[in-house]
Amino acid sequence: MSRARKAAHFLLHRELAGSPPNEAIIGALHDLGFSVDLFAPGPTPSGPAVDDSVSFHPVEYGKRWLLGNLMSLRWQKYSVFSATSEDPLAVAGALAKVHRRPFFALVDEIKSDSYRGDAPQYWKSLCQWAIRSARLSIVNDEARVELLRQYAKLSPPSNVLVYPGSFRNPPLAADRTSLRKRWGIPQSAFTLCVSGGFNETSGADWLFECFKQDTTLHLVIQAVNMPTFTRLLLQNLAGAERLYLEPGRLEWGDAWASAPACDVGLAIYKNPAPQFQAMGISSNRLCMFLAMGVPVIASRQPSFEFIEEYDCGRLVSSASEFQSAIEHIRNNLNVMRANALNCAREYIRAPERWVALRDELGAMLGRDR
Repeated sequence: MSRARKAAHFLLHRELAGSPPNEAIIGALHDLGFSVDLFAPGPTPSGPAVDDSVSFHPVEYGKRWLLGNLMSLRWQKYSVFSATSEDPLAVAGALAKVHRRPFFALVDEIKSDSYRGDAPQYWKSLCQWAIRSARLSIVNDEARVELLRQYAKLSPPSNVLVYPGSFRNPPLAADRTSLRKRWGIPQSAFTLCVSGGFNETSGADWLFECFKQDTTLHLVIQAVNMPTFTRLLLQNLAGAERLYLEPGRLEWGDAWASAPACDVGLAIYKNPAPQFQAMGISSNRLCMFLAMGVPVIASRQPSFEFIEEYDCGRLVSSASEFQSAIEHIRNNLNVMRANALNCAREYIRAPERWVALRDELGAMLGRDR
């Protein structure tokens, strides 16, 4: 299919280009006949962002850049604008309005209450206006639909669609034996994986209390943006010989491919801000573990109740429950692995939801003829 039409998709940072929701949007636009230009702050990397039809372009998220670039005729070549939350929404929404193009929003972060962020009120108001002006808003879990409506003051008829934090086509699993050998972890050792953001709200206290008491437990930590001092402390932790600490940031597909080399994944969200208490299938790490057949330990909240309904993990709210969850999964590992895959097929349903996303965008934009 030829791609005569062009789309401009704005990201908060370049690393998000390969994340599941953004990969889904780019794939849907390709399927509808669009080439895609990605905009993100920072220096423009060499080579294509995703494939030969996707490239990066520089942008800044602020009033000065917006006022200096808003009226440029270069935006006329784009048939549609889209953006992730939060700062990119203001720029893409304003460009779409001025140049009379359709606009849709991936609101994968809802920065409200204690998670409000540092943006000045005028910029947040512009972001919220952009969501209201969008022809379609995408959130990652049903539990976030009402939260989005409250945050952006969306009227009930506004078009909101759910697409999870999951790849529609998960990568092939890496070789478990080879990975464990590289990690220095015995092939038979019961191993827990931490992936993505890892801090004081991610259950580290429960995890390390259990790690200290259970000397048979091994850990793989694939953390994002871990401070150097924290890394140093972990490398000198009692029991560090049972810990593998990934030295750098993994690509999204590589993180997914490595997950089945572990036995259980962690999806703890103790931050009291509304979006973290309405995680559900918006959680990339949760979707990753389940789609790759890895049972999970998750924080107790209503949006995670499906985990115990499918018996593919346990919900916890204390260190003692965390220890009990480890033992339950260890004793039922093979069954829970199969249940994780079943949950991904029946509950997360990324392939079906991607078709719904593509068709919704197709109805909004008109298919290539």
